[in-house]
Amino acid sequence: MGVVESLSAAASPALWCQTFFVGAAATVVLVHVVPPELRDALLEYGARRSGDQGPAAAKRAGKGPESHGAAATRDGGLVASLAAVARQASVPHSWFWHYYLVCVSWTAFWAWQYVRKAPVLQTVARAQVEADARSGSLSVELSRVFIAWSMLAVQGTRRLYESLCVTRPGKSPMLLIHWVLGLLFYTTMNVAVWVHGSGAILDTSKAALPADLLSPRVAWALALFLAASWKQNECHHHLANLKKYTLPSRGMFRYIVCPHYTCECAIYLAVAFLAAPPGGLFNASVLCGLSFVVVNLGATAHGTKAWYAEKFGSDSVARRWKMIPFVF
Repeated sequence: MGVVESLSAAASPALWCQTFFVGAAATVVLVHVVPPELRDALLEYGARRSGDQGPAAAKRAGKGPESHGAAATRDGGLVASLAAVARQASVPHSWFWHYYLVCVSWTAFWAWQYVRKAPVLQTVARAQVEADARSGSLSVELSRVFIAWSMLAVQGTRRLYESLCVTRPGKSPMLLIHWVLGLLFYTTMNVAVWVHGSGAILDTSKAALPADLLSPRVAWALALFLAASWKQNECHHHLANLKKYTLPSRGMFRYIVCPHYTCECAIYLAVAFLAAPPGGLFNASVLCGLSFVVVNLGATAHGTKAWYAEKFGSDSVARRWKMIPFVF
């Protein structure tokens, strides 16, 4: 427990969560300013990493009209070497389901910690309560902590099922850094959903399920969460039933290039809204996690639209939003 207490002395557990999420989001943004060859190696994902289709692949291979810059780095250049390492440090795309196994496992772990009043949760919660006392922050109601916990468990379980039984795993590799970042995201999010309710978790004198369950905030958050979950499931079924490299065109795909990403953002927005402390509109830690989701998936959606335009013609996706209607 000494490690947890030492980290908590420097900053609250909630601040550690927020720092990780914002730092991860900033890293994704910074990747866009590195040289194009390295940027492509770090950002290309799934089918777009196949390396054998379209002018983008030709440019990477030094065969396109913009290959004059590649010649300077192709033979031992630092950028080319880093790009090569990034592409080689990969894992099977089928490992995507690991994210959701980790999410469900951590949810079960923290629930077990709560039921048993085990030391890990108790130590983290006490550190957060001490930080809240210094800042004057109030704890989230225990009922809403439980609901937010359950929402994350439902999301992780559904996505684990979809990854194993619905989605057809791609043959293209996934960067090792993407895999590690995903595992860290779900690990941190599993703390973020309850850490602002640390005071209520430690206060055993209060009823576990007060009347706050009937509040409009809970109703609106659950409605958004359930609607987004249902539509995301529809999107994944549609993608799974497509013929290889066919342009998605049913349901929300008629208007948005990556509506399953839109739904993912809506799901975490619902959790952030539900788990807000008294006087707050959103849970700051979950909201920081949402910022990473928006930046990370937004970069992928941007690349997906460009790839669709290259493969199916720009007119096929010209009128579709990338991820967020009327915004992006």
